[in-house]
Amino acid sequence: MQTALYMDSNLSAETPVFDVEIGYSAAKFPEETWKTLLKDDLEGYRLHLAFDSANVQGFKTGYLAVKKNQVIVCLAPFFITDYNLDTTVQGRLKPLLQKVRERIPFLMRVKLLCVGSPITDACKMTLHPDYPFDPAMMQALNAQLQKIAAKAGASVIAFKDVLARDLQKVGAPLNALGYSTLRNMPVAVNQIAFDSMEAYFASLSYATRKDLRRKLKKRSQIEIREVQGMPSNLDEIYQLYLETYERSELKFEKLTSSFFEFVAGLMPENTRFVLYYLEGKLIAFNMLLHNGHTLMDKYIGMHQPVAAEHNIYFLSWIYNIEMCLRDGITQFQSGQASYEVKKRLGAELEDTYLLFKHTNRFLNQPLACLAKLLAYENFDQNI
Repeated sequence: MQTALYMDSNLSAETPVFDVEIGYSAAKFPEETWKTLLKDDLEGYRLHLAFDSANVQGFKTGYLAVKKNQVIVCLAPFFITDYNLDTTVQGRLKPLLQKVRERIPFLMRVKLLCVGSPITDACKMTLHPDYPFDPAMMQALNAQLQKIAAKAGASVIAFKDVLARDLQKVGAPLNALGYSTLRNMPVAVNQIAFDSMEAYFASLSYATRKDLRRKLKKRSQIEIREVQGMPSNLDEIYQLYLETYERSELKFEKLTSSFFEFVAGLMPENTRFVLYYLEGKLIAFNMLLHNGHTLMDKYIGMHQPVAAEHNIYFLSWIYNIEMCLRDGITQFQSGQASYEVKKRLGAELEDTYLLFKHTNRFLNQPLACLAKLLAYENFDQNI
């Protein structure tokens, strides 16, 4: 543990404002503290603890607590990893950049210190609801991040997936500290403002309704099972996750089977697996988090080509909407990517932003130019 003291430059040198405490597990800070800051957010203490414990290769996690008068007013998860700058690139440019990275790795790979988490849809840098935001919080946080970066050999510091509403507070202070801002991958959300599936279908375009009904004709061939908490066939589920991960163009963290086990074990009341069987064989799964108001689609795995032949993606979407109606849930959050399809199915997109800077200020502008060139929005016109 390390503690550092920071002062507001407008105050006297004797007036302490913030100190920053570092921990390397979510368990460093009590769960009640997380709940005070995040309330009932599904991507809170226990999800972070599951990732800390799951031995996911290539990631070191940590947590910074900004304190005022011994009260934690800001809690910032962070991770350190070797990051490929072409991670969000898609299409024909992807193979070319992969070859460049293989031959000249230092051009396309950086040691990254990032506030946020690889497994959350948005940055869970949290602010205490009873304390007014003070830009000096960001000064204290940035000073400690720079020390961690120097010790870890990280050349880039970033804040990942900052929601637009949070950017209004932290954007200007971080920009003043040298961070550039870039639009990142939005989060797709359906508001369940209807009371029946008929009303949901009516909210979609005629072409989408017609296409969905055609795709759902094979639903009677699929057996659907719900498992609350820990499934008995976790190994089988994990193999479907790996199969889907290897097919994906957008790869970042490669989760372990232990991660799924820890999530289900630590959050049994909030974790649900929906399993899709064809003739007794598991062909797809959907892992979801849920509480009284939100259903969050976290991971999906499918065995191809049979899952595509039976339109499992669309069947799982409809089943998730049905669960929301059944359980009185008012928001379905389907995460990032696949925006064209999600928008057709009624999702709205909530923007997120990446704030970043190079630890060498002379390389900050070149990094900003390269990041803008490789930004995800250049490769997906549906955002």
